Amino acid sequence: MQDSLLLKIGLPIAIAIIMCGIGLTLSGEDFRRIGRHPKPVAVGLLGHYLLLPALGFAVAWLFPDSLEFAVGFVLVAACPSGSSSNALTYLARGNVALAVTLTVISALVTFISVPLLVNLALQWFGGQARQISLPVGQTVMHLAALVLVPVLLGMGVRRIAPRFAVRVEPWVSRFSLLLLLLLIVAIAVTQFDVLKSSFAELGPAALAMCAAAIGGGFILARISGLALRDAITVGMEVGVQNSTLAIVIALTLLNSPQIAVPAAMYGLLMYLPAFAVVLLGRRAVAREEARTAA
Repeated sequence: MQDSLLLKIGLPIAIAIIMCGIGLTLSGEDFRRIGRHPKPVAVGLLGHYLLLPALGFAVAWLFPDSLEFAVGFVLVAACPSGSSSNALTYLARGNVALAVTLTVISALVTFISVPLLVNLALQWFGGQARQISLPVGQTVMHLAALVLVPVLLGMGVRRIAPRFAVRVEPWVSRFSLLLLLLLIVAIAVTQFDVLKSSFAELGPAALAMCAAAIGGGFILARISGLALRDAITVGMEVGVQNSTLAIVIALTLLNSPQIAVPAAMYGLLMYLPAFAVVLLGRRAVAREEARTAA
């Protein structure tokens, strides 16, 4: 994967804008609500930080001859939920408030999950044969600039000027989603040769990982007794990952374009099962509401 200005500058700016948009939707009450009703959040985090890493390592095991590809899939699993999961949850008629909460919490936990899981993958799959390491201190500072500061900035704007935040938040969200989609298309175009050469090897694994994550998150939520809309949300939050952040980490911290390829593949293909859930979820919620009304 080429180290271009789009990947070095465009992606970090896009992530910061998206995270700022998420911050505009949050207030202190959102976090107080977590304390009053913690079960859906707990189930979502369980799926994200137990089920998803397990899937990441399982898929990574399919690439014994490529440390970079193996670590790439684990890196995707270690990153937070993608901000587009909130829009997809809305389209699927899930619980948007829960989606935003899980997205932000997973972004904060990223400080721990990325160094922990990626270093574990490097040791597990590479042993002492490779000299690839993830600097924890630099990672924390990098993620703080990309995730924490923009979220706090958005929350600060909402607190100081709530009417302005409410007025601009829908436009910021739409712009963020459009920007993300445009970047994904741009990456696909600029990195077409790399993706084309790797699709046969990585495409089925990335698609299977995402489908299993969304389906597994949904099943976990239903087994745990969550309502249908909450279960749809958990599935989206577990499966729709911030692959753009994974690409940035791979290129800037790990200095490995190859590690970024699985993230790019995942980021392009994850929308296929996600949009399938949108169609199925809308129908399922409509049927449930019709039964309730009857």
